[in-house]
Amino acid sequence: MSRIIMLIPIDKDVGLTTISLSMINFLNQSALNKKSYKSILYFSCINDLVDDTALIINKYFKKSIHLLKNIDFSKHDFFSNKYFSCLNKVIEECYNKKKLYEILLIEGIGHNRSIHAEKINYDISQNLSAEVILVANLKSISLEYLRKREEEIELFLKKQKYKNFLGVIFNKIHSPFLEKKYDFIKKLNILKKIKVSKQELAITQELFKNSYFPIIACIPWNKKIIKTYLIDICNFLDVNYINLFKIKNNIIENIIIFDETYMNMLKKKYLNTLIIVSYSRINTLIQMCNLNINSNKISGIILTGIFESKKKIISICDILIHRGISIFFTKKNTIEILSRLHLFNFNISLKNKTYIRKLQKYVSSFFCRNIIISGKKNNNFYIKYSPKEFCYYLKLLSKTSNKRIILPESYEIRILQAVSICQKYNIANCILLGDPKKIYSISYEKGINLSKNTEIINPILVRNKYISRFIELRKHKGINRFYAKKKLEENIFLATLMLESNEVDGLVSGSINTTANTIRPALQLIKTSSNTSLVSSIFFMLFPNEVIIYADCAININPTAEELAEIAIQSADSSKIFGIEPRIAMLSYSTGYSGFGCQVEKVKNATFIVKKRRPDLIIDGPIQYDAAISETVSKLKSPCSPILGKATIFIFPDLNSGNIAYKAVQRSANLISIGPILQGLRKPVNDLSRGASIEDIIYTIASTSIQSTQKI
Repeated sequence: MSRIIMLIPIDKDVGLTTISLSMINFLNQSALNKKSYKSILYFSCINDLVDDTALIINKYFKKSIHLLKNIDFSKHDFFSNKYFSCLNKVIEECYNKKKLYEILLIEGIGHNRSIHAEKINYDISQNLSAEVILVANLKSISLEYLRKREEEIELFLKKQKYKNFLGVIFNKIHSPFLEKKYDFIKKLNILKKIKVSKQELAITQELFKNSYFPIIACIPWNKKIIKTYLIDICNFLDVNYINLFKIKNNIIENIIIFDETYMNMLKKKYLNTLIIVSYSRINTLIQMCNLNINSNKISGIILTGIFESKKKIISICDILIHRGISIFFTKKNTIEILSRLHLFNFNISLKNKTYIRKLQKYVSSFFCRNIIISGKKNNNFYIKYSPKEFCYYLKLLSKTSNKRIILPESYEIRILQAVSICQKYNIANCILLGDPKKIYSISYEKGINLSKNTEIINPILVRNKYISRFIELRKHKGINRFYAKKKLEENIFLATLMLESNEVDGLVSGSINTTANTIRPALQLIKTSSNTSLVSSIFFMLFPNEVIIYADCAININPTAEELAEIAIQSADSSKIFGIEPRIAMLSYSTGYSGFGCQVEKVKNATFIVKKRRPDLIIDGPIQYDAAISETVSKLKSPCSPILGKATIFIFPDLNSGNIAYKAVQRSANLISIGPILQGLRKPVNDLSRGASIEDIIYTIASTSIQSTQKI
């Protein structure tokens, strides 16, 4: 099974490009099937014209790493239509590519790219069910700083609540100790053998002790690896030169802005230093150089704000030139040069392949293999669909099945709009039951682009051929031909008979009809499947981080223990059809044996029946809602619960509590809910809420199409 891993920066300037390239190197070396070709698909959330990682992969690693066409999230406001369009494209692309690659690596947006970076990164990761790795800076390894940093990240994680969190990578650690004694994750057990101070040893051990979050890597800044050459800087800044001394080999480790008095500058050491100085202060700089013996080690000087001739500059800087210092000059002022230089600090795309390979090897050597490779197992991982991911999954499954779904309420505008979209994206083959002229007239008037290929059946032309079948199915009620003909004037009865006769695969109604009017014909003509005695319903509740199932919130008023057990089993089987792992919570006002009453006993008996009939199912009851959905509460109230506070199916004890709960949650939390999806019938019939949106109707059509693929 392929994995989606997302790198999310939580600080500015974390070196995300370096981490991304190093993660690619690590996964190639450690995690993947060596026989596969292009095992990693890389994707960036910003435009590839400004994304260093994409540029480098295109230049050096295109043969081994596949690039997904980047969609730039940084240009759109969060929650704008264009943003949602981008998000839907990414979900679709990732789903289409998951079967082809072992790893999909996503590089999130840095804070310098968008003011909405934190929200966008979270939204993308949750909607793709990505395994999240946070990337942060660690400027010091003092105990005080470490505690503060851990508290900051803990608060960040509690706020964001990533459903699949792997750990944190700390980058750019500035510590002389760690530069010498690096890779302390792997070598922690031999630290005592290294001659270091007690304070340094305590600090290093503290870094890993009782962390709230897993630490994947701590990467010290390494000047020997991270080399910056003078020629690269000057080419990037587009400055002119007067003289060059071994410039190709000149390494820059420090950049100094000359804004101090020469008395302070006398104390500094200038090995591998670049000085930026305004031309108006050149005499002060020359004076300092005459007094400081270390000034001979200066690699280069950039003079800003120059409008003099090159000849005059040479005469003034003659003493510096004779000392072997490379001199550059530009008309731009110091602030302009610094602004441009800021961009260079994080741009490694100008480096050569040898440098990048060396950097990849160095950084990836710090990664903790166990956390990355075995991350899912260590975090008790199981599939959780995000709302958009689940909706896309519904459409994908429905497209695959390509079933014929009949909609008898064909004059309703929302139905026509939903059918138009379903036909356009091949979600299902929708059949409308009504007068074609009237349907096209309504569509034209409301600006609905209804395809000419949409199948429309005029009920007046087909009713009579179903009269005899209707009489046969209801003969035990003693109905006559007149009654049958009258009933078939109702489109819902005619559509149900067409489904019963296998002319269509499923039926969706209820946008203008009541639930009773939708279900009654199905119970009379379709009837229940052979292995069940009742019809029940489920709702898919699309929470921000996951999709869970509520049942039964629409059909059975006060089910018995046996009926409640049947509802639980039906719901579990339905959840599997839609790719949700069944973890059933039989809800009550009591958890375990903490309460008493006939309602508790009913739930207790129902749970026992399910366990006896279906020992393969994970179920607990009676259990309160908070203990079923929260790991923390579960540990307090029901520490031995098999669902461990991670229920995916919630069975309510009666219709009163179920209907109230689903509507309260839906409206208060502003959630999308798909349903009611009916279960227990021989053929799929689904009821719409009379307040259903176009989106609700589309997903109900898709769900019906998926149900029709199952053998009842």
